This record gives sequence, structure tokens and C-alpha cells, in this order.
Amino acid sequence: MTDARTTRRRARITMFLCLIGVIALTVFRHFPAQIPATAADAKAFGGDRAIEELRRFVADGTSRAVATAGHDAARQRLRDRVTELGLSFTEQTFFARGWNRTAVEMTNILVRVPGESSDHRPPFVMLSAHYDCVPAGAGAGDNGAGVACALEIMRALVASPAKNDVLVLFSDGEETGLCGARSFALENSHWELVGATVNLDARGSNGPVYIFETGTDGPAHSAMLASLNVPARTTSLAAEAYRRMPNGTDFSVYLRGGRPGFNLAFIGSPRNYHTAQDTIENLDPRTINQMGTSALAFVRALSSGQSPMPTAAEFAMWTPKTTNQVVGSAVWFDVFGFFVMRWPAWLSDCLVIASIVALFISLRSFRRTSIATLIGAIIGCADVLVGIVIAVVAGTLASLALERSGAIEMPWPIASIWWADAALLLLGAIATLIPSRLFARHRLKRRAGVCASWDAWFGGWIAIALLTAVIAWFAPGAVHPLLVPLVTAVIALIIARKRNWLTPDWCACAAGIAALIVWAPLEPTFADAFGVSLGGFTALRGGLIMIAMRPIGDPAV
Repeated sequence: MTDARTTRRRARITMFLCLIGVIALTVFRHFPAQIPATAADAKAFGGDRAIEELRRFVADGTSRAVATAGHDAARQRLRDRVTELGLSFTEQTFFARGWNRTAVEMTNILVRVPGESSDHRPPFVMLSAHYDCVPAGAGAGDNGAGVACALEIMRALVASPAKNDVLVLFSDGEETGLCGARSFALENSHWELVGATVNLDARGSNGPVYIFETGTDGPAHSAMLASLNVPARTTSLAAEAYRRMPNGTDFSVYLRGGRPGFNLAFIGSPRNYHTAQDTIENLDPRTINQMGTSALAFVRALSSGQSPMPTAAEFAMWTPKTTNQVVGSAVWFDVFGFFVMRWPAWLSDCLVIASIVALFISLRSFRRTSIATLIGAIIGCADVLVGIVIAVVAGTLASLALERSGAIEMPWPIASIWWADAALLLLGAIATLIPSRLFARHRLKRRAGVCASWDAWFGGWIAIALLTAVIAWFAPGAVHPLLVPLVTAVIALIIARKRNWLTPDWCACAAGIAALIVWAPLEPTFADAFGVSLGGFTALRGGLIMIAMRPIGDPAV
């Protein structure tokens, strides 16, 4: 019979190999795929053609801030390009506050691309991208890339029309307070024809494109994401978080107007955002190709009437009005960009409750055979909660120390953002083990090694189960990073009981692998979004991964 040391050694080796494999897959899948050759396919989005559109639109690289000569010239280039595509446009002129806080004239440009339908009746899908930028730079990424993608999508729709008409809005004044989108929704009669929206924006220069915000009908939006399987990455966690942030894009206006749809952006190299470094040279063409390919797929699907686009009958009885945002009606996330998993939010609640019940029933069963104890599980739960606090404090102090010392550029180190993120993750993992090591010594004095391991295992997962329940209640869309490992841990526990594989190491190994699969793809996103400024949050993530692998990662047990 294999002894406990051999079992633990094998579990640790398995966990280490899986860690290396998941990290490799995360890095490999993080970057968009190469641009395919599309010159011969006029119906498809061409990333190379979009780059040429971008070069033409950005032109001399001057700023397109409102009330500047560069802004006026960019608007004229848009007009010329729309005309070249054989399309007509209408303009909406309005006045709003510019960068100098005085009222300036701004102009929205609206293009209607005819569909193959002969009646041309609403609802129409609207593709939106703002064409202004900040005074600091040329705005090649924010939002020249979105404009270029919209122009290339228009060309593809002319070559191969969508089922119904498509409206393309080049909004103005987004950088000065979403002025163009607000004016369009409040004053333009075409807004009443819009049934769904797709918005393009950016906060960086490269990396994957994220579908970081959707309309309020979570099940319908997640169903479309799963069926289309677009190359852009997505997670309901991002949508849940963004709705709680003070930031906003043009899509925020459309969402308040009750329209379903999708908001797309890329955030890699955020240090270039709103600076003079936001240039074509710093843009990744693969990212632009991923954005345009995904947006075109959404536009065609919505134009064909696929839910969440309302039907003509529903739209005829629907009075467009402002709606309150409803969050958490569905949970979804892509698995390394291969496919999208989804389920309704109520299922999360059921799984959390079932997991907690299963944990306590199993603990009671293990107590009868003296394999685990209630007091041991309570101590294990306590040391996990204390470890989380220590990890958050350690990460916060580390990020403050880095900022005060000036050792790295905050919040996004130029050449070491992933290394800094990895260091904070490791710090959180180690800090989480501090109380576990201290409490484990006390347990080992009174309990056999395998019994103390089960105490630690139950304590860790009871703590995570309680934390999962809190998140499921307050932020349902963000529950899956903890829920998936929790359910995996409970399934592994049930199998261990049925098969008499009473080895907490392999249960911890299974749960740890599930945690890695769910968390690893999110980590580069967190690094791009927050850098090392939120060191406590980064350390917390490292600590949660370590807790998921207990008791493998507990050196004292």
C-alpha cells in the first residue's frame, strides 16, 4: 500500500505538471491568432484591409480632439471613405462642452448599410465607434482601431449584405463625456429604429479583445456568445465588475436606453492609453483582426434576428425607454478561447447550497470513523480566513512599497508587468500558508497526519464555500472562479468516499487543477487592467489558488 508521503509526492508532481501546462496554454492562447489571408474573400473581415483603413484615417498622426484642425480633417476623411464605399450618410450636429470646457460644435456621422431584406423595416442593429480622441496623442488605438474596424465591416456588408439594414454610427465627443452617444439617443430619430448595438472601443494597444459588457438579458447574450464562439474573450466577471465601476463608454448610454448588445475593447499595454504612444506602430494588427472578426459576427447574427435582438413584432410593441441594469442573470466564461461555458444564475445558487450541504454531510460521515473532526475543520477554516487577511495585507504593503521606492513604474511596469504580477501572486500564496503552518503543528500533536490533512481540507473548502455563497448573493456573474473549483472539490470528495480513496491530496489536486483552469486565463487580464497598483487583490488571488490546493501546499501537514 502506498504510504502518505508517496501519495503526497505524486499529487504534488501532478499539480506541478498541470501548473506548467496551464501557464503555457494561457500564454499561448492569450495572444490573438495570426491574420489569415482574406484578400480573395470579400465577404470576410480582412485584418490587413482594416490596417490600411486605419492608416488612411489616422493619416498624419495629429490629435483628433474636438475643436481642433485634426478633428475636422478626420471627419472629412470619414465622409470621403463612406462615399467611396458607395454609401450615403447623414450628420447630426450638436453643441457640447469640449476640452476647454466651452461649448463647441460636434458632429455624429450615421451611415445606413442596406441589407438583403426588401422591406427594410426595423429593428436594426447599430455598430458604433467614436472617432474623436484625447489631445495627448493620435488615438490610433482609442479609437482609430474601432473606426477602422467599422469601415472594414461596412465594406464587407456592401460585398455581402446582412439580412437586414445595419446602422453605423461614428459618434463624436466620447472623450469629453459620451457627448455624441447621448445626443444621438436623446435627439436623433434614428435611435428609435435601433434594436441592438455593438460598440467598439479600446484602452490599450494589443492583447485579446474582450467582450466586457453586454445587455441586461444575460441568458440570451450568453447563448449568442456560446453559439457564435467568436475569437474575442469573454467572462461575466468582467461585465459584473464593469457595471460597478465609474467608467463609461458609448455603450453605457445605449444600455441605459434598454438596448441589448455587446461592448468590445482591448486593453493590452494600457501604458499607451491616452498618451502620445497610442500610435499605429504600437498597435498589434492581430488584435484589430480579432476585434473586427468578432464584431462582424455579432452584426450579422443580430441582423438576422437572433436573440437578444427583438423580433419585428416585439419591436413594434416595444416603447424604447430607459431601463435599470439587471446583473447576474447568467454566468458565462470562455475556456482558453476554445468555447464558452454558461448557465443561469439560479443554478449557481443551487450548486453553492448543494456543495455546502455535501461538505457538512461528508464531514459528519468522516467524524464517525475518526478520519476528520469538527474542531479540526473549524481550526482549518479559521487559519484559511486569517491567511486571506494576511495575504491581502502583505500584497497591499508590497504594492505601496514598490510605489514609494520608485523601483518600478506604476501601475504598469514597462518590461516586467507579468513578473511583478507573478511575484505578488507568489507572495499571496506564501502568506496564506503562514497560519496554516502554525495551526498544523498543533493539529499534528493530537492527530495522525492523514486526519490532520482532512481537517485542513474540510476547513479550507468550508471557508471557500462560504465566500462563494457571499459572491453568489452580491455579484452572481463573478461567482464561477470559486464555484467551479468548489464543485470539483465536492465531486472529488464524493468519489473518494465511494471508492474508499481517502486521500485528501488527490482531492486537493483535482480542485487545484480546476482552480488553475478557471483562474489562469483571467490573470493576464487582471495584470493589464490593474497592473500592480492593487497588490492586495493580486495577492488574494494567489492565496485562493494555494487554498484550493490544500493540503498539498501545506508544508506542515
